[in-house]
Amino acid sequence: MRYWVWKMAFAALGGIFVACSTDGDSVAGSTLETENSIAVTLTVQREGGIPAARSKVFVRPAYFLAGANNYAFAENQDLSESDSPVVASDSALGILNLVTDSLGLVDLPRLKPGYYVIEARQNMERAASRVVVTDSSVDSLSMTVLSTGAMKGQVYLPAGMKSVTVGIQGLDYFVQTDSLGHFEFDNLPAGTFSVVGFVYRTYESTGSDGEPVVMSSYLQVGSSSTKVESEATVEDVTIGQRPIEIIPDSVVSDTEDVYPIVYFEDFEDSTQGWYKGVSKYGIVHALDAQYDTERDGLVGHFVYQTDSNYNWVLMGRSLNGIVDLSELDSVEIWARGSKGDSTQWLSFSFDVLMDSLTLDSLGYENGKSWVHLELDTTWQRYVITPKDLLETDSLKIGANLGWDNVKDHVTNLNLFGGGVGGSFEFWIDDITIYGVKPWEP
Repeated sequence: MRYWVWKMAFAALGGIFVACSTDGDSVAGSTLETENSIAVTLTVQREGGIPAARSKVFVRPAYFLAGANNYAFAENQDLSESDSPVVASDSALGILNLVTDSLGLVDLPRLKPGYYVIEARQNMERAASRVVVTDSSVDSLSMTVLSTGAMKGQVYLPAGMKSVTVGIQGLDYFVQTDSLGHFEFDNLPAGTFSVVGFVYRTYESTGSDGEPVVMSSYLQVGSSSTKVESEATVEDVTIGQRPIEIIPDSVVSDTEDVYPIVYFEDFEDSTQGWYKGVSKYGIVHALDAQYDTERDGLVGHFVYQTDSNYNWVLMGRSLNGIVDLSELDSVEIWARGSKGDSTQWLSFSFDVLMDSLTLDSLGYENGKSWVHLELDTTWQRYVITPKDLLETDSLKIGANLGWDNVKDHVTNLNLFGGGVGGSFEFWIDDITIYGVKPWEP
């Protein structure tokens, strides 16, 4: 017989989210069996122990990011209303929209084991806490709603982007930045949150069977761990990379390399500047830098999970503008994987990712040119030349436009993790680009 537990959590998992707006550091109690439809009763109260009657309660997976998914929007929802749920309830996905009774009580049903965020809202008083569901159970939890706080900040917009979305991991809050990247949240619960800047797009592509499919792409610009306090405003939150002003060298050389070399990335300064992207059912468990004795330094490390060829995960980097790679000779990459057989592969792509206004003005199309590589468990040197890249076809499967249609206006480099079923890892080091027009990353 299995049991379930809801435990209040006060430490971040991988730096994703921390919340501290409950009235205790832990919750203990008797177990409940999984045959019961109700796992735990939540009590929402105001300061002084006053029941918070008719409070709205939202449960979300800890990785949830409002505005960056294909979840169904709640019926008649109005994003101008601060207490309106962003998505409709779906217990299979760990999404619940509930209301407490006259005593501030609400029954929380069983959910799959994992990490979740609970938020309670009563007018301008709110609380948010992270919980973990495991194989034992308690029968009650409690939260105390407090006056809300606020947040202001700026996202350093990547070149070519007029605006991005900013969301708060695990909660139903997201806003669009202005053209300078400024954003603002009002009426947030107290706690420490991962605030994420991202771009989420949906578009029509062609599946491997030649049929049209609606695809989506998620690109993270950056994130910031930010503490919000009750009745206070936190300002100057910054997300992304501050633009670097390049001052031309005053010394003019009278020689020029025929095939100049760009040492694009060695990861010795960590994975800063790299973003991660996932499809609806893709999961990124880690994007970090690890020390590798064989490479004698830090290398990029990516842990992911995907359940089919139609879902994907990626780590990528913006080139900080439109770069002409039409004279490209080759790209060299050192890589290794975790499986060492045909069940895992790595896809390297040159991408065009621009907002619709820029595309229209320049006459371009968003898409990519890529190649798929089998990985070994030992470090291997991979050399990619333009002739190695996959040719496009009339269906442009996988948004593959072909090298000739992207080479003179590349905006991003992406590394897609391939594999079906289970968790995978790959390690990357020393990405070097040979034979390009004068350019620095």
